[in-house]
Amino acid sequence: MKMPKIEVSRQDLFTMARIEDPGDEKLADLLSLVKGEIDASEGNKLKIELNDTNRPDLWCVEGVARALRCWNTGAEKHLAELPEPDMEIFVDTELAKIRPFVAAFTACGWAPDERELDALIDVQEKLAASFGRNRKTAGAGFYLLDEIEFPIKYRAVSTDTSFVPLGFDQEMTLSEILDETETGRTYAHLLDGADLMPLLEDSGGNVLSFPPVLNSQTTGRVSAGDSRLFCEVTGTDWDTVQLSATILACNLQDRGAEILPIRVNYPEPYPGKTVVSPVIFSDQMTASMNSIRKLLGVDISPETAQEALQQMDYTSVKLDETGITGVLPPYRRDGIHAVDMIEDIAISMGLSSFEPLLPEQFTLGKCAPIEDLADAVRLLLIGMDCEEILRPVLTSREKVTALTRTPNSPVSIANPMTAEYDVVRNTLLPGLLEVESTSAHAAYPHRIFETGEVLTAGEEGYCRTKVLLTCLVCGNKADFGNIHSIIGSVCHARKLKLSLKDTDDDRFIPGRCAAVNIDGRISGVIGELHPEVLDNWGISRPASAFEITLSALKG
Repeated sequence: MKMPKIEVSRQDLFTMARIEDPGDEKLADLLSLVKGEIDASEGNKLKIELNDTNRPDLWCVEGVARALRCWNTGAEKHLAELPEPDMEIFVDTELAKIRPFVAAFTACGWAPDERELDALIDVQEKLAASFGRNRKTAGAGFYLLDEIEFPIKYRAVSTDTSFVPLGFDQEMTLSEILDETETGRTYAHLLDGADLMPLLEDSGGNVLSFPPVLNSQTTGRVSAGDSRLFCEVTGTDWDTVQLSATILACNLQDRGAEILPIRVNYPEPYPGKTVVSPVIFSDQMTASMNSIRKLLGVDISPETAQEALQQMDYTSVKLDETGITGVLPPYRRDGIHAVDMIEDIAISMGLSSFEPLLPEQFTLGKCAPIEDLADAVRLLLIGMDCEEILRPVLTSREKVTALTRTPNSPVSIANPMTAEYDVVRNTLLPGLLEVESTSAHAAYPHRIFETGEVLTAGEEGYCRTKVLLTCLVCGNKADFGNIHSIIGSVCHARKLKLSLKDTDDDRFIPGRCAAVNIDGRISGVIGELHPEVLDNWGISRPASAFEITLSALKG
């Protein structure tokens, strides 16, 4: 993911931060609180690059201002003491496989001017584009509250349903919106394969929007001065939808709006519960003072650590004989390990406040033996006209299990930021298939490979890191013999004995799959990929692949 950049008004930023404009030199130091730096400064216009993709709450002027404000005045209470909701949304069962999740709230009492409305639209679009994966996992919309009659129905409808879309003056069917409008064509792929379409509609039959594509002209056109707003977020990933809504609610509350929650009623069996949004997340973090002092390299007092966390907007920060405990603000869900809390302490104290130390010993660095082996194998495969691919270690469970049909389940991440990266890969094959699925424009045959780390679940809850080598061939003649010749050449060059043994693997065609035996050890699998796997990835040509443990090629 690219590092996010935002463009803000200096006046807006420092008004919300409640500080005087310190000038660019001082501001550059302050932006270290958000891992940011000044990209450009032109009069009242300020461009900031944020070097952290784990904090979507910072991708807006409200988030940066909040960080500066809390560092000066301490932690704030966000979305505290919200009343019981008296407004509801009812979700249709048919949306379960289309776009199942929704979060919503109302914001009243703040009348944005043109600049503030632009800032609100900017964060809405930034969250949808980056955090929401171009509206796939989450996309938001704002509406005129007084034009809406509750309860709202989030339902699945046929493509011949019609309404007046935003920016138009006559009704269009949903299929016409997808085919004839620029926005529709841009986001039509998000609904590919769906017989029914999602629609937000109030109890009076007025259409709010056709998520994630287009709002309606009647309720979805918000102008400067509108002080009573309804906000909704829909998507395919529950966590992304809820966190996006919570961030928007915190931003509007910081602007001066009163936030009122909405109850979302899901049908049985998906997920069969009621959710009140915005969700007030309260992830708790704990670190021992010994670990804080060891990692920071300074003899920090518990009181100093407590103050530093409060400046980073941690609430309920408590000290005891074992260490320090704090609760992350509701707009943050990036805390995974105690190290994350310790990093926040260091940032609050100021990274420049730590005295640098030279290493006590001089050592020469060198590659690990497995990396030397990987380099040698890379050269062999490149010499066979194969191209190397580099893919992220994190991926989605759907890609590993549903699309690729990998036999073993990957290791899940406890609190993923998005469903796109909710597991650690246990195979390299899905990454190669994803590349191949977008490569139909290139001349065949395609020969791609990757060497990289994977994580496998072991006994008693332990995990083990392994380095694999996976190669995929795709084209009209990409049969078993084609892929076998590649691994055979690699083993011959490494002076290793290669043999095959019958095996079954759901990823491959039965009878055209084998276990790879290298120097007497079963080291992986090879075969022609199953047509269902190819269909899942939208690959139209035959493909074959092998995946082995790289260390088997040591010789």
